[in-house]
Amino acid sequence: MGNIIAMGGGFGDRDDAIKLAKLVMKLSGKEHPKFLLIPTTSYDFADGGDVSVYAKMGCEIDVLYLTHAYMTEEIVAEKIRNADIIKVPGGDLKFCMDTWKKSGADKYLKEAFDNGKVLFGSSSGSMCWFNEGFDDCAPESAFMFVDSLGLLPYCNCPHYETGYWQEFNDYVDKAKYSAIACENETAICFIDGKWSVMVSSARPDGRVWFFDKEDNFKRYDLTQHPEILERM
Repeated sequence: MGNIIAMGGGFGDRDDAIKLAKLVMKLSGKEHPKFLLIPTTSYDFADGGDVSVYAKMGCEIDVLYLTHAYMTEEIVAEKIRNADIIKVPGGDLKFCMDTWKKSGADKYLKEAFDNGKVLFGSSSGSMCWFNEGFDDCAPESAFMFVDSLGLLPYCNCPHYETGYWQEFNDYVDKAKYSAIACENETAICFIDGKWSVMVSSARPDGRVWFFDKEDNFKRYDLTQHPEILERM
């Protein structure tokens, strides 16, 4: 079983980015892991971002552009199987999931998780690992639920503290599953088969919330109630 770090959006300052990179690399179990960026959510636009942090720390960097005309399933399988660490950035969750299904990337990413790889990302790059995501990717940027990869058994919503994404409160009772909503600069982690919350030092008041479908989607602050994490 692999490890997943799902961030609500961003993750603190450069010190926090380095701290996160050290954790991700440690989880890979390798001194110089192979790092794969899959920017499908951003329509295959990859600006590097914090990937440079991983390169400077000794990772071998590669990118998988699934929309390019030359792409074949053989290339998809090879790149994903070759990676120790896989990152997905933010963007359009529905476009991402549709493209992964068409290209076969979905089955190779599930295989990667089963084989112990480290998977992480923020916003849509967080939602993609769950059963379901809540994203503003419907026509005219309306919100919608999107069936995702299904590695983690919940619905996921990012950026939860912002007024725009608070609209999730009006939709959550339509979710198929209990839900996890991460604020910016927080993360929900599934590491070694256990759930935990990560909060950036740049925003110590950040929160991660759990909406329990079995209790009419009652909201719980996972940051303050670790006992709930133990039951998940």
